[in-house]
Amino acid sequence: MVRKIKLTPTADGQLTALEQAPSNAALLNQVRKAIGYLELDPHHPGLHTHEFTSMSGANGEKIFEAYAQNSTPGAYRIFWHYGPDEIKGKKKTPVITILAITRHP
Repeated sequence: MVRKIKLTPTADGQLTALEQAPSNAALLNQVRKAIGYLELDPHHPGLHTHEFTSMSGANGEKIFEAYAQNSTPGAYRIFWHYGPDEIKGKKKTPVITILAITRHP
């Protein structure tokens, strides 16, 4: 099932910053690939998705951490949660909201 990806203003700014720095081309490709996996299957083995228990969403959502990089000092992570889904008439589109794209805390 394909999900719609939404970015918070914070995540959008972080992605834009990566896009604007030519030195980040390889990192940007890795982040985009991870976002693509999230869209198709949030539990794709390459993402190493797990719950990030140190925080919760504004409405109590469970926050998850997915790997954009692995085995790299300061590896990038994507923090996200499910929803809110979009409902148009009888059609429901599942949504993943990306909260942040940042180095591993």
